[in-house]
Amino acid sequence: MHKYEIKYYENSSVYGEMLHKNDWFVFLDSCFDISNSGRYDIISCDPYIKITSYGKNVTVENENLVSSFYDNPIDIIKKYYFRNQSNNNIPFNNGIIGYFGYDSLQNTDNTNDSFPDIAVGFYDWAIIVDHADKKSWLTCQKLNPFINALLEKINKHNLTISYDLNYSFSNFVQKTTKNEYINDIKRIKSYISNGDCYQVNYSQNFESNYSGNPWDIYKNIRKINPAPYSAFLKINDRYVISSSPERFISIVENKVETKPIKGTLKRLDDPVLDNKQIDILRNDEKNLSENLMIVDLLRNDISKCCELFSVKVNKLFDIESFTSVHHMVSTISGKLKKNISSIDMLIACFPGGSITGAPKKRSMEIINELEKRKRQVYCGSIGYFDENNNMDTNICIRTIMLHRNKLYFAAGGGIIHDSDPLDEYYESLEKVSIFLKFFSNGIYKW
Repeated sequence: MHKYEIKYYENSSVYGEMLHKNDWFVFLDSCFDISNSGRYDIISCDPYIKITSYGKNVTVENENLVSSFYDNPIDIIKKYYFRNQSNNNIPFNNGIIGYFGYDSLQNTDNTNDSFPDIAVGFYDWAIIVDHADKKSWLTCQKLNPFINALLEKINKHNLTISYDLNYSFSNFVQKTTKNEYINDIKRIKSYISNGDCYQVNYSQNFESNYSGNPWDIYKNIRKINPAPYSAFLKINDRYVISSSPERFISIVENKVETKPIKGTLKRLDDPVLDNKQIDILRNDEKNLSENLMIVDLLRNDISKCCELFSVKVNKLFDIESFTSVHHMVSTISGKLKKNISSIDMLIACFPGGSITGAPKKRSMEIINELEKRKRQVYCGSIGYFDENNNMDTNICIRTIMLHRNKLYFAAGGGIIHDSDPLDEYYESLEKVSIFLKFFSNGIYKW
């Protein structure tokens, strides 16, 4: 492997300016320049293998050779995913980057008109930005004319970012009415009372027409709603923009970590009142109960692939603050068993308990019944899996899908026995309040 230090920029979008038009461009973005959160950014494009799946219909593009299979997509991905321990102190050098949609393991039908259930590329080069040490590198398995030209351009020029506001939105639609949302929450509470489940994560979705370049849209979204697990993906003519505050699973040198979010309260302009919001959230029995249920679920999920007695709750009911909301976040860790791959860990825990409920299987059945749509990328996971068996993935909340001048996003929350339906409705809107204002041109009110 080759590793070249390149000029560091605090805003890693500067590298994306050169690359965003390329095939399968990916940008895993900590938004450090705005929020001082996270540490690393990863940018790449032009993977040598591309795998997409619609249900069990799997397509593999390998060096311009296209193959189609009717098979379990995870088995296909595992055939190409190799681990080759290398001495490297950066988070990604060679491996997989992409997304696993919420529905990707449910073996349900899908059509080519929607987003693939899974879209992952195998990348043999990347730009890695370390904001803690203020250094950047380009790593690659082999030099080629593209890499040489990229190194020359980065090293010889002062790169800049242009903010083109030549995009627009129209025909903003809330797909679930207020009454429908409240009535569905009442049905969930009835299921809980009858003993079907303890918690269900229920969501509503929104649509808008758009014109313009999705990359220009992303550059402005990251300014108004920075988040530590943000991402921009270009999958052929489909785009994913994520402003996720939530880590799903990470593995670094066999240490596993997951950070579920459960519990949300909006931020206030007055600093004194805003601090009181933190105290209210920290002591709210409903949110504490909601968070604890998911902590127990995720302890169980990661235990499937962790060494016995290694799973611990490092932080319980911690409060993290973002642009528009405060979140209650817990941190759970463990030590990965030998001979278990990062892909195995993802599958053992997928989809994340914080966006399903508990118990997971029954909660997902209720979600499918009431939401009456495929979530697709929403509530799935974006991230990387490298050759050292390290990984980092998010939960795709605050995530937008863009295709053929139409964009989609969703918002929801965990419903428990003590949930107030009206409060839950407004909480779901607060979580995406910035999106609601941005995509409705400030018209949407609640």
